[in-house]
Amino acid sequence: MEEKSVVIIGATGSIGTQTIEVLRKIKGFKLLGFTYHSNEVKAREILKLFPEAKVFSTKKEIESFYDFMESTKPDITVLAIPGFEGFKVALKTIPFTKRLALANKESLVCGGKFIKEEIKRHGVELIPIDSEHSAIFQLMEDNVEKIAITASGGALRDIPLNELWEAKPEDVLKHPVWNMGARITVDSATMVNKAFEVLEAMELFSLRREQIEVYIHKSSIVHGMVFLKDGTVKIHAAIPDMRVPIAYSLTYPERLYEYEEYPEFSTLKFEEVEKERYPLFFLVDEIYDSYTLRTVFNAADEVAVDSFLKGKMSYKDLVETVEKAVEKMEKIEVTSPEELVEIDKKARILTEEVIKNAGKN
Repeated sequence: MEEKSVVIIGATGSIGTQTIEVLRKIKGFKLLGFTYHSNEVKAREILKLFPEAKVFSTKKEIESFYDFMESTKPDITVLAIPGFEGFKVALKTIPFTKRLALANKESLVCGGKFIKEEIKRHGVELIPIDSEHSAIFQLMEDNVEKIAITASGGALRDIPLNELWEAKPEDVLKHPVWNMGARITVDSATMVNKAFEVLEAMELFSLRREQIEVYIHKSSIVHGMVFLKDGTVKIHAAIPDMRVPIAYSLTYPERLYEYEEYPEFSTLKFEEVEKERYPLFFLVDEIYDSYTLRTVFNAADEVAVDSFLKGKMSYKDLVETVEKAVEKMEKIEVTSPEELVEIDKKARILTEEVIKNAGKN
C-alpha cells in the first residue's frame, strides 16, 4: 500500500490518543500534523513520537485553522474532537482532505445535510469511526430492510430505578465496557449517545427512522446488524476496542490492523431499551426530522452534562434540563451552516436559563 498522510484533529483526547497507538502499530501512514486544545503535556509527548508533525492549538483563532489544513492537505483527516465545535471544524476540514474519518457525532446529528453537501462538492470519502456505524458500513449492501445498533446501557444500567436519579458523576463515569471521554460516558448512561447514533445512521446510510432499531447488548460484542429483504441477518462482532474501527477507517478497504483475540460468544443476549431508565433516548422520535431540534438537543446535553460533571446539578436535573430545553424550541427550517451556529448559541443560552430557573416554579 502506498504511504498515506494523516492529520488528527483532537489528538490528545480519547479517540486521538488511540489513533496515535494505531499509527504506531501499522505501517504505511505518516502523521503530517495534529491539533490539540489545552493538553500541552500530551501534545509534547506526541511530538516526541512524530517530530516532523505540524502542531496547531485550537485555542488560537479558528480562522488560522484554514492555514494549518492547507499546509498539510492530508490523504486522511481523523476528526476526533467532541461537541458542536466538531461540526464547524468539519466544514473547514473537508476542502483540504481526501478522506474524513469521522468520530464526531454532532457533525451529522446537527448538520448532516451541510456536511454531506461539502463531502459531495469536494469528492471526499466519509468513513465512520463509531464502532456501531463502522459495523454497519462494513455490512451494508443493497436490499436492506432495516438495521440494528447496540448499546451497552452505560454505567447505570443495573442500578435500581428508585436509586437512578441520585447517581453522582463518579458513578456515571464508571463505564462497564468502553474507555471513553467524560461527556460521551455520561451520554452512554443517559443513552443520548445512542439517540445521536440513530440520527447519524439516518444520515450515513440514507435510512428512515423506522428502519433503525436499538438493543441493549451488555457485552458489547455485537456492534451492528443488517437485516436483508430475503430474511438474512448479517452481524458484525468484535472485541469492544475503539482501535479496531479507527484502524479500519484508516486502512479501508484493506485490513492491516492485527488484534490479539476474538470475542467470546457464550451469550448474545439483546434487550429492549427501557423508557423509564432512558427517557432522553426516546426524544429522538420527536426531533429526528428537524435539524433545529437536533441542534437544540445536542446543545442542551452539552451544557447540562458539563454542569452535572461539575457537581452543579443532579442526574435527575440533567435529564429534565435537556427535556425542557427541547420542549421550549420550535422547529425552524435551517438553510445554512451559519443559521445552525446561531441556533446552537440560542439553545445554549436557553439551557442556561432552564438551569437557572430550575426549582423556582
